[in-house]
Amino acid sequence: MMHKNVMFNLIVVLALLTGCGGGGSDDNETDESIIPPVTQEPTVEDTPIEEAQSPNVLFIISDDQGLDASAQYTVSNDLPNTSTINILAQQGLTFDNMWVTPACSTTRATIITGKFGVNNGVESLPANLSSEHEILQKYLKQNEATQDYQSAVFGKWHLATGSDSETHPNELGVDYYAGNLGNLSDYYDWSLTINGVSENVTDYHTSKITDLAVSWISEQTAPWFAWVAYSAPHSPLHIPPASLHERTLSSSAADIVTHKREYYFAAIEAMDAEIGRLLDALDEDTLENTIIIFIGDNGTPTGVIDSFSSSHAKGSLYQGGVAVPFVVSGKGVTRINERDATLLTATDLFATIIDIAGGNETKIHDSQSFKTLFSEEASLDNDYVYTAYKSDKVTGWAVRSAKYKLIEFSDGRQELYSLENDFLEAENLLPTNDSDLLEQLGHIENYGTLIHGQETLSPIDITNAILENKSQNCVDYIEQFTSTVNDVHNGTVFYGDLVISQVGDKCVFQTNAIPNHDFNDGGNAFPNNVSAQNDLFEITISPELADQTTDISLSVDNAIMLNGVKVDLLAAGCYGIGNGKVGCHDMNQPWRYDPMHKANGFSVDSHNAHAQADGTYHYHGSPLALFEDDSDQISPVVGFAADGYPIFGGNFDDAGTVRKAISSYRLKAGERPSGEGNPGGIYDGSYRDDYEFVEGLGDLDECNGMNKNGVYGYYITSDFPYVLACFSGTPDSSFTK
Repeated sequence: MMHKNVMFNLIVVLALLTGCGGGGSDDNETDESIIPPVTQEPTVEDTPIEEAQSPNVLFIISDDQGLDASAQYTVSNDLPNTSTINILAQQGLTFDNMWVTPACSTTRATIITGKFGVNNGVESLPANLSSEHEILQKYLKQNEATQDYQSAVFGKWHLATGSDSETHPNELGVDYYAGNLGNLSDYYDWSLTINGVSENVTDYHTSKITDLAVSWISEQTAPWFAWVAYSAPHSPLHIPPASLHERTLSSSAADIVTHKREYYFAAIEAMDAEIGRLLDALDEDTLENTIIIFIGDNGTPTGVIDSFSSSHAKGSLYQGGVAVPFVVSGKGVTRINERDATLLTATDLFATIIDIAGGNETKIHDSQSFKTLFSEEASLDNDYVYTAYKSDKVTGWAVRSAKYKLIEFSDGRQELYSLENDFLEAENLLPTNDSDLLEQLGHIENYGTLIHGQETLSPIDITNAILENKSQNCVDYIEQFTSTVNDVHNGTVFYGDLVISQVGDKCVFQTNAIPNHDFNDGGNAFPNNVSAQNDLFEITISPELADQTTDISLSVDNAIMLNGVKVDLLAAGCYGIGNGKVGCHDMNQPWRYDPMHKANGFSVDSHNAHAQADGTYHYHGSPLALFEDDSDQISPVVGFAADGYPIFGGNFDDAGTVRKAISSYRLKAGERPSGEGNPGGIYDGSYRDDYEFVEGLGDLDECNGMNKNGVYGYYITSDFPYVLACFSGTPDSSFTK
């Protein structure tokens, strides 16, 4: 397909099988007119590299294509026809031991950050990569030695699930992005996003992505790095254009179900044909100065996997989930038609591509360059490699040496396999009394524990910190935080501890409920002493507006702030119930006291908070210590409501003027009813029932929220209802008391 009889230069065609599908090539035949016969092994002297010219890097990712679906490997006898990738392998180097993570987003995140999931925050699906990480494209641009490189990403992104931002790739540092932000539901009807602008297209996805890459590359005058991420062969199974494959397929849905692997292979073969067209589009000089890297992002899915057990497919830590095809060909690759057994992980591509582009570092973050392997066999000695994953079905990590592989699951279970004799992992060697095997196990286990233990890196001290981040995505706050503060009245020192992580489609806040500021400094000491808690709150990373609002209540906490303290606005006190200040748990009971009204005598500190009977410190009003209340700057996000929506400080940009958000609640006029359980007196704000919502009176809706620039969130107000009055979305069950 790519028929130029030249040795591919620095095209890093990384057919990174990104996503959730598998692909391979059954056709091992090649066009002899394309590849001149090699009578002796070429040497570096035979194929000199012009160091003065920076090579282009073409990185190609295939989505869900495992070893059993790749013609460059012998795991299966049932393989697709991939003449283009075959030629790349025969004119370059095939790697036998490349490891990725078991899923698309987690692998992509390791490549683009050079960090394992424990360090980049993307350990599971769905994923939203935080902008705090310096991605590969941004590193190229900011490194003096590689700053001339132009970068582009085409195709599947899948690193901003739950984000409303269509500019996420650009925000992270991609110069030019054109593709699909998430998975496809239809290869012939999908949303194409180009630098933040989206439109619906009906062109076949694999062909359209190729068109976009060809067009962009043709316009480049400086060295370039093109990341081409095909969605193929990821589901849905479908019939590609007939010109891109030679399989006989039926449009019958029943036939697809019966012959899934045939349709899966058709998508791979169509991708292979389009890779050939992409390479054919490069003029000879450009092709000679390009290195191509092809990789799979994870193993083959269960429904189409072959040879491996169905439980050892994509999504698992077994070889069928993490071992993928990997081929490098082009400029600088002088080991022609060879195989390499070095242990590698996709994380190493970050440093390798920087090294290829002329960067001065070979070890960056968790990434080690393996560029030397392109010309020197055994030039890199990796004793172990590591991968990890979190999901509802499988959570754990795996480490392998040249011979053995250990999997440790989150519940402590371990499995050990001899990959030298049992690549399909049919026999677990544990438990064992073999002293030699136990020694090997110890070395492997120590390596895995060392890396996985990075989750407990030194926390960030946020004592008295004023928050500044304005991101509405909770994943942008993933980190461990600590603080050292004082209980002023009691003269006691407390230590705050908050860990924010992501599990699946939720951000998890694990907190001891100690704030990042001094507390108990009001006119009266708290009636209850503060004590450290062990609380866990979960919020969705993709909140949605509900059909109707949900009232706040005593049975559900309202929000979790970014210092680990919860918001619980209501008091268990109503007029005429018990002593008036406690005991009112019926939400239908009127005349509930507002703890923020001074006349009610609730002992709150200068941060509008106090302690519950169990010692839990919580806010009843605006948590002033988290943002500058009198600032003229747009306020940051200070927390997240139980329904997942962000809570902003009070200031917003109103058509170029920064001002405070105004609540749409007001005091009722006149006097309250009296007698028969009614308190009488003037409406003065002593009771929450003293207020009424008037739509349009202020900026905010009934729940104290509004939509600004496409982002819905709640806003802190100095007056009632202070934080929120109801939930616009659906509260997570973890907030239920």
